[in-house]
Amino acid sequence: MNNYLFLDQDVNQLRKDIYTTKKKFFDRLANQCKRYLKVNLPDEHPKESTTYYGMAIANLSLMYVLTGQKQYLNESKRWMLTVSNYPHWGNAHLVDVDLSAAWILFGLSIGYDWLKDDLTEAESTTIKNKLLLQGKRMYDYKIKTEGQGWSTNYWQNHNWINLNGLATAGYALVEDEPTCQSWIDSAKSNFETVFEGLPEDGSSYEGVVYWRYGAMWLFVYAHLLKEREGYNYFKESEFLRNTFYYRLYQSAPNLAEQIPFGDCHDRYSGHSTAIYYKVAAEYNNEHAQYMGDEVVDKLLYEEAYNSNVKPGILPECFFELIFYNDSVNKKNFDDLPLVKKFDDLGLVVVRNSWEKDALHLSFKCSPPGGAKQWNRLWKLKNEKNYNSFGLSHHHPDNNSFILNAFGEFMAIDEGYNRKPELATHNGILVDGLGYHGDGQKNVYQDYSEDMYGKVTDFSDGDTYVYFAGETAKTYDKQLNMKKAKRHIIYLKSGMFIMVDELLSEDPHKYSWLLHTDTESDIYKESDHQQKVVYNNGKSSMEVLQWSKYRASFEQSEKYVKEIMTTQEPDNYRDILMKRLTYSMDDTQKDALFVSTFCPYQTNQDNPFNITLNEDQHNLILDIEANGEHTQLSIKQDESTNELSIELSHNELNDGNKKRLTR
Repeated sequence: MNNYLFLDQDVNQLRKDIYTTKKKFFDRLANQCKRYLKVNLPDEHPKESTTYYGMAIANLSLMYVLTGQKQYLNESKRWMLTVSNYPHWGNAHLVDVDLSAAWILFGLSIGYDWLKDDLTEAESTTIKNKLLLQGKRMYDYKIKTEGQGWSTNYWQNHNWINLNGLATAGYALVEDEPTCQSWIDSAKSNFETVFEGLPEDGSSYEGVVYWRYGAMWLFVYAHLLKEREGYNYFKESEFLRNTFYYRLYQSAPNLAEQIPFGDCHDRYSGHSTAIYYKVAAEYNNEHAQYMGDEVVDKLLYEEAYNSNVKPGILPECFFELIFYNDSVNKKNFDDLPLVKKFDDLGLVVVRNSWEKDALHLSFKCSPPGGAKQWNRLWKLKNEKNYNSFGLSHHHPDNNSFILNAFGEFMAIDEGYNRKPELATHNGILVDGLGYHGDGQKNVYQDYSEDMYGKVTDFSDGDTYVYFAGETAKTYDKQLNMKKAKRHIIYLKSGMFIMVDELLSEDPHKYSWLLHTDTESDIYKESDHQQKVVYNNGKSSMEVLQWSKYRASFEQSEKYVKEIMTTQEPDNYRDILMKRLTYSMDDTQKDALFVSTFCPYQTNQDNPFNITLNEDQHNLILDIEANGEHTQLSIKQDESTNELSIELSHNELNDGNKKRLTR
């Protein structure tokens, strides 16, 4: 076992590598540490999130280990002694026993372990006693609250980060303080449950921002356990192996931005170079190596400047330098499929290329937290009476979608909101109401086990992609919904067709929602048909809509403002969305909406010519584009309300129709 906690390599060799194969990461580390030299550290705990202290200590300590330069030893001591003299860690919410305390516990434990031979007896005693005090506070709280809160919210970022801090402190102290073995054992037991329940497809219900903020610590713990005890979660966990691809497919085409499903504070806080290089090293993943270099070499400061999440990407230089393996080649994404389905999260992504201005649509419909977690949450509830439903970052966004085309977002999501509701997503309201529990922090806290959505259909053909999501069970129960199914057909010539079918025991007014960055121009074609045109920078989009019953458009604005953390009530994130509502004029038990989305570059004309014809109960869409002809037939059986969708294309064999619905 290496003498240095967390380092799994020859330190003498590493001291040579920083001037050759790891030079750019050493330069990153050196620049980051120079910033710390200028930071004024208050004698009293600041009234803000203090997660940055932990990474500062780790970075400064690594800089000293690698260079032996006393300025970095002295600077490490300054940060370590400052936090050791704070009576408590954290501010306003779960002081001493949550994220701010955990990040500091992690960094201070590493700093103590690496520098203890260079500390005076008084310094060593001060830091060690503080680690013992804070670790005990964290451990006692975990034991006291088992069955509720982060201690047993096994698939939530607070659990992963807090238990990493506790485990790292345990390893740093256990040789001198054997009682700390209980901290190590508690973390090991916790992560056994965590890793067993993570989805094999690598998807993350908390969204991309919390993936980069929280899922990073799954890799950190797996690295720590492998280095300390030789147990290798990297071999055991399909989640660790596959989660890079979840992140990749939730990248906007420009790679700088991300697709903000779930709680995403902005469109930029999404890259984790720590994860990219660790995935590359553990699995010889050339795509992850490529992404890591793209971010470090091209996107680093764009991410840092635009990100609203602390401590952010710049302090990850500590992990980059340790994790990077220069023997892994890098390869761009051109060999990867353009269509990807993540079964557990009910996430479907389609794109037309890997170019920076590609067409990209992301659609989602799943049980709360994903299928695997939802099953395990109920098992814990039924067998242990644990309330482990830590789902507050999962929005009520079943059957919602986000569209990016030619470098701009054309259909958007609200992103971060502590009171999320369907009304701020691209879904369908029923009498103005959304899903059960809308508008509270944890939408799903009152759900029953059978209340979930799912992707019911998926096929990827030569000229089209078809998928559908059903989510009637998640609507407010008083609405008595029997069907809420959204069908999406992507024509690989570059457009989308959306068919929404709704059915209830009672008559309702159904409202179709679309949120965008910009206002639209509306053109009324008939009582059943209207056209909308969006222009957003380099991108434009025409939306043609038809309703079975008379319906009308209304354009409005929706403002969402939310504080980033309870520790900083004056630090908030806000967004002003343009909302398009297509509502039925009268109430009916059922509804049918058909929408076509034709994105194109603003300096060009819409290449799609769409003709919509009604033939009794049959709706025919004739689509011409670039010499190709596609016909979509949508027929609803009036007696059973069953829907039939058939597609014909001039490239299908003998012009035969393809039945999409089952």
